[in-house]
Amino acid sequence: MAYDVQRRMRLARMAELYYLERLTQSEIAKRFGVSTMQISRLLREAQQLGVVEFKIPHPLPVDQALGRELQDTYGLKSVLAVRTSRPDQVKQDVAFAAAYHVLSLLRPHPTLAVGWSSTLALMAQALPYQPIEGLSVVQMFGPLPLSADQYNPYDAFARIGAQLGARMHPLHAPTVLRSKAARDALIADPAVKSVLDMARAADYAMCGIGTAGDDSTFHQMGYVSSEELAALAAEGVVGDILGHFIDGEGRVLSWSYAEMLVSLDLHDLRRVPEVITVAAGPSKVKPVLGALRGGYLAHLVADAGLVRALLALGERADEQADKASDEQVDKASDEQADKATDETMDEALDTAITVS
Repeated sequence: MAYDVQRRMRLARMAELYYLERLTQSEIAKRFGVSTMQISRLLREAQQLGVVEFKIPHPLPVDQALGRELQDTYGLKSVLAVRTSRPDQVKQDVAFAAAYHVLSLLRPHPTLAVGWSSTLALMAQALPYQPIEGLSVVQMFGPLPLSADQYNPYDAFARIGAQLGARMHPLHAPTVLRSKAARDALIADPAVKSVLDMARAADYAMCGIGTAGDDSTFHQMGYVSSEELAALAAEGVVGDILGHFIDGEGRVLSWSYAEMLVSLDLHDLRRVPEVITVAAGPSKVKPVLGALRGGYLAHLVADAGLVRALLALGERADEQADKASDEQVDKASDEQADKATDETMDEALDTAITVS
């Protein structure tokens, strides 16, 4: 006990010298008559034993522990689990946090590809004016003919570009065409092709994730009928990313206009190093989980309730998968046992016949 207290006191003194008095590890090593490497190891030990604790007050209302748990679970680069106290303002709170998180992520001279969602549009409105040196913003999803009270994808794109002082590269093409031939001809046009090529080579991408129920944007616009929605539901559809419908594992599903979209495909989106997704509300749990499993995002900004639900749903799915796996193993073991029993019985019967 005495030795433990003495060791902790020694570790605490080393930590004070390093973190509070700003001595270098080499200077501390000289004081204690040990090597610099030993000081480095002892400082790590001080953290592990709780002698040193770090507290970083986040400037935004986020649940850091909850976000870190989801981040570790899915190997993401960052997760902001935004705490909200206003049930009717969840999207706005998430959008505000997303605006400042994006600013903290962007580095000079990048290319940022922009998609669309209603929360992303709100994020664009929340962005302060803060030019990023050498930034190019490129549209990766064609404009949608939305109602007058909704933000058009081009409006969000233009607002993001303006607030970040960027060179803008709009996609002058509709989201959906009426035939594959028309779509193929359009994306072969140099003006459209150059923009999509820039999006494919982007350093960052921002997009939302749509639902696949009656509130689906493509259903409300008449591109997906109720009958097709039901057929997609039978295939396990959970939502869409940039107009591409996905199932719970992130696999892309075919639909009527799949080959008529003017949009970055998900294979190319997955290659963008830093994909930032903004989502809010319980309706986005399954769509975001599908996107996580599909490996389509690196950063997530969502309300804490959504993050908590993602962890719970993912855990239940893993338990069900483990149970199914165990049942398959048990079934295989039973089949092997039955086969072994049959072989033993056949061998015994052969022996009996021979003896007779």
